[in-house]
Amino acid sequence: MTRLKSLLATTAATVLLMLAVPAFAQYRQWPTPLPPAPIWGDFDSGHTWHDAAWWWQSQPEWVKQHHPEWWGEFDDDHMWHPAWWWWNTQPGWVRAHHPEWWGDYYQGNWYPATWWYQTQPDWAREHHPEWWGDVDGGVWYPAGWWWQQRRDWVLQNHPEWWGDTWEDQWYPAPWWWQLQPQWVIAHHPDWWGDYYEGVWYAAPWWYQYHPDWVPLHHPDWWGEFDNHHYWRPAGWWWRYSPDWVRQNHPDWWGEFDGQHMWRPAGWWWHNDPDWVRQNHPEWWGAFDDSKIWRPASWWYATKPDWARENHPNWWGDFDDKHVWHTDTWWHQRDAAWADQHHPEWKGDFDDKHAWHDLHWWAQINPAWAMQHHPEWKDAMSESVARQHGEQEEALRNHHNVELQELERSRSQQQQEAARTQAAQLRQLQQKHDAETAAFERQHLQEYQQRTKAAPENAGGAGGDWQRVEADHTQQAAELVRRHQQETQALARQQAAGQQAAERQHFAQQQDLQRQHAEQMQSFERQHAQQVRAFEPARGGGNVAAPHGGGGGHVEAPHGGGMEHH
Repeated sequence: MTRLKSLLATTAATVLLMLAVPAFAQYRQWPTPLPPAPIWGDFDSGHTWHDAAWWWQSQPEWVKQHHPEWWGEFDDDHMWHPAWWWWNTQPGWVRAHHPEWWGDYYQGNWYPATWWYQTQPDWAREHHPEWWGDVDGGVWYPAGWWWQQRRDWVLQNHPEWWGDTWEDQWYPAPWWWQLQPQWVIAHHPDWWGDYYEGVWYAAPWWYQYHPDWVPLHHPDWWGEFDNHHYWRPAGWWWRYSPDWVRQNHPDWWGEFDGQHMWRPAGWWWHNDPDWVRQNHPEWWGAFDDSKIWRPASWWYATKPDWARENHPNWWGDFDDKHVWHTDTWWHQRDAAWADQHHPEWKGDFDDKHAWHDLHWWAQINPAWAMQHHPEWKDAMSESVARQHGEQEEALRNHHNVELQELERSRSQQQQEAARTQAAQLRQLQQKHDAETAAFERQHLQEYQQRTKAAPENAGGAGGDWQRVEADHTQQAAELVRRHQQETQALARQQAAGQQAAERQHFAQQQDLQRQHAEQMQSFERQHAQQVRAFEPARGGGNVAAPHGGGGGHVEAPHGGGMEHH
Protein backbone atom coordinates (compact mmCIF):
# COMPACT_ATOMS: atom_id res chain seq x y z
CA MET A 1 0.00 0.00 0.00
CA THR A 2 2.87 2.36 0.76
CA ARG A 3 4.26 1.79 -2.73
CA LEU A 4 0.92 2.56 -4.31
CA LYS A 5 0.47 5.65 -2.15
CA SER A 6 3.75 7.05 -3.37
CA LEU A 7 3.02 6.11 -6.97
CA LEU A 8 -0.50 7.50 -7.05
CA ALA A 9 -0.31 10.25 -4.46
CA THR A 10 -1.83 12.82 -6.79
CA THR A 11 -4.83 10.69 -7.71
CA ALA A 12 -8.13 12.06 -6.45
CA ALA A 13 -10.48 9.61 -4.78
CA THR A 14 -13.80 9.03 -6.50
CA VAL A 15 -17.19 8.02 -5.22
CA LEU A 16 -18.30 4.54 -6.24
CA LEU A 17 -21.94 3.79 -6.97
CA MET A 18 -22.93 0.95 -4.67
CA LEU A 19 -26.23 -0.68 -3.92
CA ALA A 20 -26.58 -0.93 -0.14
CA VAL A 21 -29.51 -3.37 -0.20
CA PRO A 22 -29.97 -4.79 -3.72
CA ALA A 23 -33.37 -6.20 -4.67
CA PHE A 24 -33.06 -9.91 -5.33
CA ALA A 25 -36.68 -11.03 -5.17
CA GLN A 26 -36.90 -11.71 -8.90
CA TYR A 27 -33.69 -13.76 -8.98
CA ARG A 28 -32.78 -17.22 -7.72
CA GLN A 29 -33.21 -17.96 -4.04
CA TRP A 30 -30.22 -17.49 -1.79
CA PRO A 31 -28.49 -20.71 -0.77
CA THR A 32 -28.60 -21.65 2.89
CA PRO A 33 -26.25 -21.17 4.56
CA LEU A 34 -24.91 -18.13 2.67
CA PRO A 35 -21.68 -19.04 0.86
CA PRO A 36 -18.62 -17.39 2.41
CA ALA A 37 -16.28 -15.20 0.42
CA PRO A 38 -14.05 -17.32 -1.83
CA ILE A 39 -10.83 -18.56 -0.27
CA TRP A 40 -8.06 -17.96 -2.78
CA GLY A 41 -5.09 -20.28 -2.68
CA ASP A 42 -3.36 -23.22 -4.37
CA PHE A 43 -1.08 -26.22 -3.76
CA ASP A 44 2.69 -25.89 -4.01
CA SER A 45 5.03 -28.44 -5.63
CA GLY A 46 4.94 -30.51 -2.41
CA HIS A 47 1.13 -30.64 -2.57
CA THR A 48 0.83 -28.34 0.45
CA TRP A 49 -2.02 -25.83 0.21
CA HIS A 50 -1.27 -22.15 0.87
CA ASP A 51 -3.62 -19.20 0.83
CA ALA A 52 -3.25 -16.22 -1.50
CA ALA A 53 -1.42 -14.16 1.14
CA TRP A 54 1.34 -16.76 1.30
CA TRP A 55 1.66 -16.88 -2.49
CA TRP A 56 1.72 -13.07 -2.83
CA GLN A 57 4.42 -12.85 -0.15
CA SER A 58 6.62 -15.70 -1.34
CA GLN A 59 5.83 -16.20 -5.05
CA PRO A 60 4.42 -12.88 -6.39
CA GLU A 61 5.53 -13.48 -9.99
CA TRP A 62 3.83 -16.87 -10.01
CA VAL A 63 0.60 -15.26 -8.80
CA LYS A 64 0.73 -12.58 -11.50
CA GLN A 65 1.12 -15.27 -14.13
CA HIS A 66 -1.38 -17.86 -12.85
CA HIS A 67 -3.88 -16.06 -10.61
CA PRO A 68 -4.16 -12.33 -11.40
CA GLU A 69 -7.77 -12.61 -10.21
CA TRP A 70 -6.56 -12.92 -6.59
CA TRP A 71 -7.19 -9.24 -5.86
CA GLY A 72 -5.52 -7.75 -2.80
CA GLU A 73 -2.66 -5.61 -1.53
CA PHE A 74 -0.06 -5.32 1.22
CA ASP A 75 -0.71 -3.04 4.19
CA ASP A 76 1.91 -0.81 5.83
CA ASP A 77 3.21 -3.80 7.83
CA HIS A 78 3.67 -5.79 4.61
CA MET A 79 0.77 -8.07 5.42
CA TRP A 80 -1.29 -9.07 2.37
CA HIS A 81 -5.08 -8.83 2.59
CA PRO A 82 -7.71 -9.80 -0.01
CA ALA A 83 -9.96 -7.27 -1.73
CA TRP A 84 -12.94 -7.80 0.59
CA TRP A 85 -10.79 -6.97 3.64
CA TRP A 86 -9.81 -3.68 2.05
CA TRP A 87 -13.39 -2.90 0.98
CA ASN A 88 -14.65 -3.54 4.51
CA THR A 89 -11.86 -1.64 6.30
CA GLN A 90 -10.68 1.08 3.88
CA PRO A 91 -13.28 1.48 1.12
CA GLY A 92 -12.15 5.02 0.28
CA TRP A 93 -8.63 3.83 -0.45
CA VAL A 94 -9.96 1.05 -2.69
CA ARG A 95 -12.17 3.43 -4.66
CA ALA A 96 -9.18 5.67 -5.26
CA HIS A 97 -6.61 3.00 -6.13
CA HIS A 98 -8.30 -0.25 -7.23
CA PRO A 99 -11.50 0.31 -9.23
CA GLU A 100 -10.66 -2.96 -10.98
CA TRP A 101 -11.57 -4.96 -7.86
CA TRP A 102 -15.12 -5.63 -9.07
CA GLY A 103 -17.72 -6.53 -6.50
CA ASP A 104 -20.67 -5.27 -4.47
CA TYR A 105 -22.12 -5.28 -0.97
CA TYR A 106 -24.67 -7.68 0.48
CA GLN A 107 -25.88 -7.32 4.07
CA GLY A 108 -23.02 -4.96 4.85
CA ASN A 109 -20.24 -7.21 3.50
CA TRP A 110 -18.39 -6.81 0.23
CA TYR A 111 -18.10 -9.83 -2.07
CA PRO A 112 -16.07 -10.08 -5.31
CA ALA A 113 -17.62 -10.56 -8.74
CA THR A 114 -16.69 -14.26 -8.69
CA TRP A 115 -18.91 -14.78 -5.65
CA TRP A 116 -21.80 -12.90 -7.25
CA TYR A 117 -21.61 -14.94 -10.44
CA GLN A 118 -21.68 -18.08 -8.33
CA THR A 119 -24.66 -17.09 -6.18
CA GLN A 120 -26.67 -14.55 -8.23
CA PRO A 121 -25.44 -14.70 -11.86
CA ASP A 122 -28.58 -13.15 -13.37
CA TRP A 123 -28.39 -10.20 -10.99
CA ALA A 124 -24.69 -9.73 -11.72
CA ARG A 125 -25.23 -9.75 -15.49
CA GLU A 126 -28.09 -7.26 -15.25
CA HIS A 127 -26.65 -4.84 -12.70
CA HIS A 128 -22.94 -5.04 -13.48
CA PRO A 129 -22.27 -5.58 -17.19
CA GLU A 130 -19.05 -3.65 -16.56
CA TRP A 131 -17.70 -6.68 -14.70
CA TRP A 132 -16.00 -8.16 -17.75
CA GLY A 133 -15.38 -11.87 -17.46
CA ASP A 134 -16.61 -15.36 -18.26
CA VAL A 135 -16.80 -18.89 -16.89
CA ASP A 136 -14.04 -21.45 -17.33
CA GLY A 137 -14.44 -24.92 -15.80
CA GLY A 138 -17.44 -23.74 -13.81
CA VAL A 139 -15.53 -20.82 -12.25
CA TRP A 140 -16.04 -17.18 -13.24
CA TYR A 141 -12.81 -15.31 -13.97
CA PRO A 142 -12.42 -11.58 -14.64
CA ALA A 143 -11.11 -10.12 -17.89
CA GLY A 144 -7.55 -9.78 -16.57
CA TRP A 145 -7.31 -13.54 -16.11
CA TRP A 146 -8.65 -14.15 -19.60
CA TRP A 147 -6.26 -11.66 -21.20
CA GLN A 148 -3.26 -13.30 -19.55
CA GLN A 149 -4.39 -16.93 -19.88
CA ARG A 150 -6.59 -17.00 -23.01
CA ARG A 151 -5.59 -13.97 -25.04
CA ASP A 152 -6.60 -15.45 -28.40
CA TRP A 153 -10.02 -16.31 -27.00
CA VAL A 154 -10.50 -12.73 -25.81
CA LEU A 155 -9.49 -11.29 -29.18
CA GLN A 156 -12.01 -13.57 -30.85
CA ASN A 157 -14.91 -13.15 -28.43
CA HIS A 158 -14.44 -9.98 -26.40
CA PRO A 159 -12.10 -7.42 -27.96
CA GLU A 160 -14.20 -4.81 -26.15
CA TRP A 161 -12.66 -5.88 -22.83
CA TRP A 162 -10.32 -2.90 -23.02
CA GLY A 163 -7.21 -2.76 -20.86
CA ASP A 164 -3.43 -2.92 -20.77
CA THR A 165 -0.52 -4.14 -18.66
CA TRP A 166 1.19 -2.25 -15.84
CA GLU A 167 4.13 -3.89 -14.03
CA ASP A 168 3.25 -7.32 -15.47
CA GLN A 169 -0.41 -7.09 -14.41
CA TRP A 170 -3.36 -6.44 -16.68
CA TYR A 171 -5.74 -3.68 -15.64
CA PRO A 172 -9.10 -2.83 -17.25
CA ALA A 173 -9.93 0.50 -18.85
CA PRO A 174 -11.72 1.91 -15.73
CA TRP A 175 -8.49 1.57 -13.75
CA TRP A 176 -6.51 3.35 -16.44
CA TRP A 177 -9.04 6.14 -16.92
CA GLN A 178 -9.11 6.78 -13.18
CA LEU A 179 -5.39 6.52 -12.39
CA GLN A 180 -3.59 7.26 -15.68
CA PRO A 181 -6.03 9.36 -17.77
CA GLN A 182 -3.39 11.25 -19.76
CA TRP A 183 -1.74 8.00 -20.78
CA VAL A 184 -5.09 6.66 -21.97
CA ILE A 185 -5.81 9.80 -23.99
CA ALA A 186 -2.43 9.44 -25.68
CA HIS A 187 -2.53 5.70 -26.32
CA HIS A 188 -6.08 4.37 -26.10
CA PRO A 189 -8.64 7.03 -27.01
CA ASP A 190 -10.62 4.08 -28.45
CA TRP A 191 -11.50 2.92 -24.92
CA TRP A 192 -14.92 4.55 -25.10
CA GLY A 193 -16.65 5.41 -21.87
CA ASP A 194 -17.50 8.19 -19.44
CA TYR A 195 -17.98 8.90 -15.76
CA TYR A 196 -21.20 8.36 -13.82
CA GLU A 197 -21.22 9.60 -10.22
CA GLY A 198 -17.43 9.58 -10.22
CA VAL A 199 -16.98 6.08 -11.67
CA TRP A 200 -15.87 5.37 -15.24
CA TYR A 201 -18.09 2.98 -17.17
CA ALA A 202 -17.45 1.62 -20.65
CA ALA A 203 -19.72 2.25 -23.63
CA PRO A 204 -21.66 -1.08 -23.35
CA TRP A 205 -22.80 -0.08 -19.84
CA TRP A 206 -23.95 3.31 -21.08
CA TYR A 207 -25.86 1.81 -24.00
CA GLN A 208 -27.63 -0.58 -21.64
CA TYR A 209 -28.56 1.92 -18.92
CA HIS A 210 -28.58 5.33 -20.63
CA PRO A 211 -29.16 4.65 -24.35
CA ASP A 212 -30.81 8.02 -24.99
CA TRP A 213 -27.92 9.92 -23.44
CA VAL A 214 -25.25 8.35 -25.64
CA PRO A 215 -26.30 9.62 -29.11
CA LEU A 216 -26.49 13.17 -27.77
CA HIS A 217 -23.09 13.20 -26.09
CA HIS A 218 -21.03 10.43 -27.70
CA PRO A 219 -22.05 9.68 -31.28
CA ASP A 220 -18.38 8.77 -31.76
CA TRP A 221 -18.90 5.55 -29.78
CA TRP A 222 -19.48 3.48 -32.88
CA GLY A 223 -21.20 0.16 -32.29
CA GLU A 224 -24.46 -1.76 -32.29
CA PHE A 225 -26.34 -4.42 -30.31
CA ASP A 226 -25.80 -8.05 -31.32
CA ASN A 227 -28.48 -10.78 -31.40
CA HIS A 228 -28.18 -11.20 -27.62
CA HIS A 229 -28.80 -7.49 -27.07
CA TYR A 230 -25.22 -6.91 -25.96
CA TRP A 231 -23.65 -3.75 -27.34
CA ARG A 232 -20.51 -4.43 -29.33
CA PRO A 233 -18.07 -1.71 -30.45
CA ALA A 234 -17.19 -1.14 -34.09
CA GLY A 235 -13.99 -3.20 -33.81
CA TRP A 236 -15.98 -6.32 -32.96
CA TRP A 237 -18.31 -5.77 -35.93
CA TRP A 238 -15.42 -5.11 -38.33
CA ARG A 239 -13.82 -8.37 -37.21
CA TYR A 240 -16.88 -10.62 -37.43
CA SER A 241 -19.31 -8.90 -39.82
CA PRO A 242 -17.24 -6.66 -42.08
CA ASP A 243 -19.69 -6.88 -44.99
CA TRP A 244 -22.53 -5.78 -42.72
CA VAL A 245 -20.45 -2.80 -41.57
CA ARG A 246 -19.56 -1.77 -45.12
CA GLN A 247 -23.23 -1.90 -46.01
CA ASN A 248 -24.65 -0.21 -42.92
CA HIS A 249 -21.88 1.79 -41.27
CA PRO A 250 -19.11 2.77 -43.69
CA ASP A 251 -18.59 5.82 -41.46
CA TRP A 252 -17.19 3.62 -38.68
CA TRP A 253 -13.72 4.66 -39.75
CA GLY A 254 -10.78 2.53 -38.71
CA GLU A 255 -8.30 -0.13 -39.73
CA PHE A 256 -6.53 -3.21 -38.38
CA ASP A 257 -3.05 -2.70 -36.95
CA GLY A 258 -0.07 -5.05 -37.23
CA GLN A 259 -1.47 -7.28 -34.45
CA HIS A 260 -4.82 -7.52 -36.28
CA MET A 261 -6.50 -5.33 -33.67
CA TRP A 262 -9.07 -2.99 -35.19
CA ARG A 263 -8.43 0.61 -34.20
CA PRO A 264 -10.82 3.50 -34.83
CA ALA A 265 -9.81 6.65 -36.66
CA GLY A 266 -9.12 8.51 -33.40
CA TRP A 267 -6.50 5.95 -32.42
CA TRP A 268 -4.79 6.29 -35.78
CA TRP A 269 -4.84 10.10 -35.64
CA HIS A 270 -3.18 9.89 -32.22
CA ASN A 271 -0.60 7.24 -33.05
CA ASP A 272 0.16 7.51 -36.76
CA PRO A 273 -1.25 10.75 -38.22
CA ASP A 274 1.13 10.65 -41.18
CA TRP A 275 -0.31 7.29 -42.28
CA VAL A 276 -3.86 8.62 -41.94
CA ARG A 277 -3.03 11.73 -43.90
CA GLN A 278 -1.68 9.67 -46.77
CA ASN A 279 -4.27 6.88 -46.77
CA HIS A 280 -7.49 8.15 -45.20
CA PRO A 281 -7.93 11.91 -45.52
CA GLU A 282 -11.67 11.25 -45.46
CA TRP A 283 -11.50 10.40 -41.76
CA TRP A 284 -12.67 13.87 -40.76
CA GLY A 285 -12.26 15.07 -37.21
CA ALA A 286 -10.33 17.30 -34.83
CA PHE A 287 -8.79 17.27 -31.37
CA ASP A 288 -10.89 18.70 -28.55
CA ASP A 289 -9.60 20.70 -25.58
CA SER A 290 -8.56 17.48 -23.83
CA LYS A 291 -6.45 16.43 -26.85
CA ILE A 292 -8.90 13.65 -27.70
CA TRP A 293 -9.61 13.27 -31.41
CA ARG A 294 -13.32 13.40 -32.18
CA PRO A 295 -14.87 12.52 -35.55
CA ALA A 296 -16.92 14.99 -37.52
CA SER A 297 -20.18 13.35 -36.39
CA TRP A 298 -19.30 14.17 -32.78
CA TRP A 299 -18.56 17.79 -33.59
CA TYR A 300 -21.81 18.21 -35.53
CA ALA A 301 -23.77 16.59 -32.68
CA THR A 302 -22.18 18.63 -29.89
CA LYS A 303 -20.82 21.83 -31.53
CA PRO A 304 -22.47 22.16 -34.95
CA ASP A 305 -21.83 25.91 -35.31
CA TRP A 306 -18.14 25.43 -34.61
CA ALA A 307 -17.97 22.60 -37.15
CA ARG A 308 -19.67 24.63 -39.89
CA GLU A 309 -17.45 27.63 -39.29
CA ASN A 310 -14.10 25.85 -38.95
CA HIS A 311 -14.59 22.79 -41.17
CA PRO A 312 -16.87 23.61 -44.09
CA ASN A 313 -15.21 20.78 -46.01
CA TRP A 314 -16.83 18.21 -43.71
CA TRP A 315 -19.73 17.55 -46.04
CA GLY A 316 -22.64 15.68 -44.52
CA ASP A 317 -26.15 15.91 -43.11
CA PHE A 318 -28.43 14.55 -40.38
CA ASP A 319 -30.72 11.58 -40.94
CA ASP A 320 -34.27 11.23 -39.60
CA LYS A 321 -32.87 10.23 -36.19
CA HIS A 322 -30.71 13.35 -36.06
CA VAL A 323 -27.52 11.36 -36.55
CA TRP A 324 -24.95 13.12 -38.72
CA HIS A 325 -23.42 11.16 -41.63
CA THR A 326 -20.80 12.04 -44.21
CA ASP A 327 -21.46 12.66 -47.87
CA THR A 328 -19.89 9.27 -48.66
CA TRP A 329 -22.42 7.54 -46.42
CA TRP A 330 -25.31 9.37 -48.08
CA HIS A 331 -24.09 8.55 -51.59
CA GLN A 332 -23.81 4.90 -50.64
CA ARG A 333 -27.23 4.76 -48.95
CA ASP A 334 -29.29 7.21 -51.03
CA ALA A 335 -27.37 8.82 -53.88
CA ALA A 336 -30.54 10.30 -55.41
CA TRP A 337 -31.32 12.12 -52.16
CA ALA A 338 -27.75 13.40 -51.92
CA ASP A 339 -27.81 14.72 -55.53
CA GLN A 340 -31.15 16.41 -54.98
CA HIS A 341 -30.50 18.02 -51.60
CA HIS A 342 -26.76 18.61 -51.80
CA PRO A 343 -25.65 19.31 -55.37
CA GLU A 344 -22.59 21.03 -53.87
CA TRP A 345 -21.23 17.64 -52.83
CA LYS A 346 -18.94 17.16 -55.80
CA GLY A 347 -17.18 13.83 -56.26
CA ASP A 348 -16.58 10.80 -58.44
CA PHE A 349 -16.09 7.03 -58.28
CA ASP A 350 -12.73 5.26 -58.05
CA ASP A 351 -11.84 2.08 -59.94
CA LYS A 352 -13.60 0.01 -57.22
CA HIS A 353 -16.79 2.01 -57.72
CA ALA A 354 -16.47 3.70 -54.34
CA TRP A 355 -17.62 7.34 -54.35
CA HIS A 356 -15.27 9.98 -52.93
CA ASP A 357 -15.73 13.72 -52.69
CA LEU A 358 -13.35 16.26 -54.19
CA HIS A 359 -11.57 16.69 -50.83
CA TRP A 360 -10.48 13.06 -50.99
CA TRP A 361 -9.37 13.36 -54.60
CA ALA A 362 -7.41 16.54 -53.79
CA GLN A 363 -5.38 14.58 -51.25
CA ILE A 364 -5.06 11.20 -52.96
CA ASN A 365 -4.89 11.93 -56.70
CA PRO A 366 -5.15 15.63 -57.56
CA ALA A 367 -3.67 15.08 -61.04
CA TRP A 368 -6.50 12.77 -62.07
CA ALA A 369 -9.06 15.15 -60.59
CA MET A 370 -7.61 18.13 -62.45
CA GLN A 371 -7.73 16.22 -65.73
CA HIS A 372 -11.29 14.96 -65.37
CA HIS A 373 -12.79 17.75 -63.26
CA PRO A 374 -10.96 21.03 -63.91
CA GLU A 375 -13.97 22.86 -62.48
CA TRP A 376 -12.92 21.55 -59.05
CA LYS A 377 -9.63 23.43 -59.12
CA ASP A 378 -10.44 26.32 -56.75
CA ALA A 379 -12.38 24.12 -54.31
CA MET A 380 -9.58 21.52 -54.22
CA SER A 381 -6.91 24.16 -53.76
CA GLU A 382 -8.81 25.65 -50.80
CA SER A 383 -9.41 22.15 -49.37
CA VAL A 384 -5.71 21.26 -49.51
CA ALA A 385 -4.75 24.52 -47.79
CA ARG A 386 -7.29 23.94 -45.01
CA GLN A 387 -6.35 20.31 -44.43
CA HIS A 388 -2.68 21.24 -44.41
CA GLY A 389 -3.19 23.15 -41.16
CA GLU A 390 -5.24 20.36 -39.58
CA GLN A 391 -2.73 17.67 -40.52
CA GLU A 392 0.18 19.78 -39.31
CA GLU A 393 -1.53 20.11 -35.92
CA ALA A 394 -2.03 16.33 -35.78
CA LEU A 395 1.66 15.71 -36.48
CA ARG A 396 2.70 18.14 -33.76
CA ASN A 397 0.26 16.59 -31.32
CA HIS A 398 1.65 13.14 -32.08
CA HIS A 399 5.19 14.39 -31.48
CA ASN A 400 4.16 15.85 -28.11
CA VAL A 401 2.56 12.53 -27.18
CA GLU A 402 5.78 10.70 -28.02
CA LEU A 403 7.80 13.10 -25.85
CA GLN A 404 5.35 12.66 -22.97
CA GLU A 405 5.55 8.90 -23.30
CA LEU A 406 9.35 9.10 -23.27
CA GLU A 407 9.24 11.11 -20.06
CA ARG A 408 6.76 8.67 -18.51
CA SER A 409 9.01 5.77 -19.43
CA ARG A 410 11.99 7.61 -18.00
CA SER A 411 10.14 8.20 -14.73
CA GLN A 412 9.26 4.51 -14.50
CA GLN A 413 12.86 3.52 -15.20
CA GLN A 414 14.10 5.91 -12.52
CA GLN A 415 11.67 4.49 -9.98
CA GLU A 416 12.66 0.94 -10.88
CA ALA A 417 16.36 1.87 -10.74
CA ALA A 418 15.86 3.43 -7.31
CA ARG A 419 14.16 0.27 -6.05
CA THR A 420 16.93 -1.88 -7.54
CA GLN A 421 19.67 0.29 -6.03
CA ALA A 422 18.04 0.20 -2.61
CA ALA A 423 17.74 -3.59 -2.83
CA GLN A 424 21.39 -3.92 -3.88
CA LEU A 425 22.50 -1.72 -1.00
CA ARG A 426 20.41 -3.76 1.46
CA GLN A 427 21.90 -7.01 0.14
CA LEU A 428 25.43 -5.64 0.40
CA GLN A 429 24.79 -4.39 3.94
CA GLN A 430 23.36 -7.78 4.92
CA LYS A 431 26.46 -9.43 3.46
CA HIS A 432 28.71 -7.08 5.43
CA ASP A 433 26.76 -7.67 8.63
CA ALA A 434 27.01 -11.43 8.13
CA GLU A 435 30.77 -11.24 7.50
CA THR A 436 31.30 -9.04 10.56
CA ALA A 437 29.21 -11.37 12.74
CA ALA A 438 31.15 -14.42 11.48
CA PHE A 439 34.47 -12.65 12.10
CA GLU A 440 33.54 -11.72 15.68
CA ARG A 441 32.10 -15.17 16.31
CA GLN A 442 35.37 -16.77 15.21
CA HIS A 443 37.35 -14.43 17.46
CA LEU A 444 35.11 -15.26 20.43
CA GLN A 445 35.56 -18.98 19.80
CA GLU A 446 39.37 -18.55 19.75
CA TYR A 447 39.22 -16.58 22.98
CA GLN A 448 37.12 -19.25 24.68
CA GLN A 449 39.45 -22.01 23.49
CA ARG A 450 42.58 -20.17 24.75
CA THR A 451 40.90 -19.37 28.07
CA LYS A 452 39.98 -23.01 28.53
CA ALA A 453 43.53 -24.16 27.67
CA ALA A 454 45.30 -21.49 29.77
CA PRO A 455 43.05 -19.98 32.48
CA GLU A 456 45.92 -17.81 33.71
CA ASN A 457 45.67 -15.79 30.45
CA ALA A 458 41.96 -15.09 30.86
CA GLY A 459 42.64 -11.48 31.84
CA GLY A 460 44.50 -10.80 28.65
CA ALA A 461 48.03 -11.14 30.01
CA GLY A 462 50.74 -12.86 28.04
CA GLY A 463 52.57 -11.93 24.88
CA ASP A 464 50.87 -14.52 22.66
CA TRP A 465 47.41 -13.29 23.52
CA GLN A 466 48.41 -9.67 23.02
CA ARG A 467 49.63 -10.53 19.54
CA VAL A 468 46.33 -12.30 18.82
CA GLU A 469 44.40 -9.22 19.91
CA ALA A 470 46.61 -6.99 17.77
CA ASP A 471 46.04 -9.25 14.77
CA HIS A 472 42.30 -9.19 15.43
CA THR A 473 42.28 -5.39 15.54
CA GLN A 474 44.22 -5.24 12.29
CA GLN A 475 41.94 -7.78 10.60
CA ALA A 476 38.85 -5.90 11.80
CA ALA A 477 40.19 -2.67 10.33
CA GLU A 478 40.93 -4.46 7.07
CA LEU A 479 37.40 -5.90 7.02
CA VAL A 480 35.95 -2.41 7.51
CA ARG A 481 38.13 -1.05 4.70
CA ARG A 482 37.01 -3.84 2.37
CA HIS A 483 33.38 -3.18 3.22
CA GLN A 484 33.87 0.52 2.49
CA GLN A 485 35.52 -0.29 -0.83
CA GLU A 486 32.68 -2.59 -1.83
CA THR A 487 30.12 0.04 -0.86
CA GLN A 488 31.98 2.70 -2.83
CA ALA A 489 32.29 0.36 -5.81
CA LEU A 490 28.55 -0.27 -5.76
CA ALA A 491 27.90 3.49 -5.57
CA ARG A 492 30.20 4.06 -8.57
CA GLN A 493 28.48 1.27 -10.48
CA GLN A 494 25.05 2.70 -9.74
CA ALA A 495 26.17 6.22 -10.66
CA ALA A 496 27.56 4.90 -13.95
CA GLY A 497 24.25 3.19 -14.62
CA GLN A 498 22.38 6.43 -13.95
CA GLN A 499 24.68 8.34 -16.28
CA ALA A 500 24.21 5.71 -19.00
CA ALA A 501 20.44 5.94 -18.56
CA GLU A 502 20.61 9.74 -18.85
CA ARG A 503 22.70 9.47 -22.02
CA GLN A 504 20.24 6.97 -23.47
CA HIS A 505 17.32 9.23 -22.59
CA PHE A 506 19.02 12.22 -24.21
CA ALA A 507 19.77 10.17 -27.33
CA GLN A 508 16.13 9.07 -27.50
CA GLN A 509 15.00 12.68 -27.19
CA GLN A 510 17.35 13.70 -29.99
CA ASP A 511 16.13 10.81 -32.12
CA LEU A 512 12.50 11.82 -31.64
CA GLN A 513 13.33 15.41 -32.56
CA ARG A 514 15.17 14.24 -35.67
CA GLN A 515 12.32 11.96 -36.70
CA HIS A 516 9.80 14.74 -36.20
CA ALA A 517 11.89 17.16 -38.25
CA GLU A 518 12.19 14.63 -41.08
CA GLN A 519 8.46 13.93 -40.87
CA MET A 520 7.61 17.62 -41.09
CA GLN A 521 9.98 18.09 -44.03
CA SER A 522 8.36 15.16 -45.86
CA PHE A 523 4.94 16.56 -45.00
CA GLU A 524 5.82 19.96 -46.45
CA ARG A 525 7.32 18.41 -49.59
CA GLN A 526 4.15 16.42 -50.21
CA HIS A 527 2.04 19.51 -49.62
CA ALA A 528 4.13 21.44 -52.14
CA GLN A 529 3.55 18.67 -54.68
CA GLN A 530 -0.19 18.86 -54.07
CA VAL A 531 -0.17 22.62 -54.55
CA ARG A 532 1.77 22.31 -57.81
CA ALA A 533 -0.97 20.04 -59.16
CA PHE A 534 -3.30 23.04 -59.20
CA GLU A 535 -0.84 25.39 -60.89
CA PRO A 536 -1.01 26.09 -64.63
CA ALA A 537 0.57 23.30 -66.64
CA ARG A 538 4.04 23.88 -68.12
CA GLY A 539 5.37 22.30 -71.23
CA GLY A 540 2.54 19.99 -72.14
CA GLY A 541 0.46 19.92 -68.99
CA ASN A 542 -0.08 17.31 -66.32
CA VAL A 543 0.10 13.63 -67.13
CA ALA A 544 -2.69 11.94 -65.22
CA ALA A 545 -2.91 8.42 -63.86
CA PRO A 546 -5.81 6.20 -65.01
CA HIS A 547 -9.23 6.74 -63.40
CA GLY A 548 -8.84 6.07 -59.69
CA GLY A 549 -5.28 4.88 -60.17
CA GLY A 550 -3.81 7.28 -57.66
CA GLY A 551 -0.35 5.92 -58.34
CA GLY A 552 -1.49 2.60 -56.89
CA HIS A 553 -2.61 4.39 -53.72
CA VAL A 554 -6.41 4.23 -53.82
CA GLU A 555 -7.74 2.49 -50.73
CA ALA A 556 -10.46 -0.11 -50.34
CA PRO A 557 -13.66 1.04 -48.59
CA HIS A 558 -13.20 2.08 -44.94
CA GLY A 559 -11.79 -0.65 -42.74
CA GLY A 560 -11.65 -3.02 -45.67
CA GLY A 561 -9.53 -5.57 -43.82
CA MET A 562 -6.17 -4.32 -45.09
CA GLU A 563 -3.84 -4.38 -42.11
CA HIS A 564 -1.48 -1.52 -41.40
CA HIS A 565 2.05 -2.49 -40.41
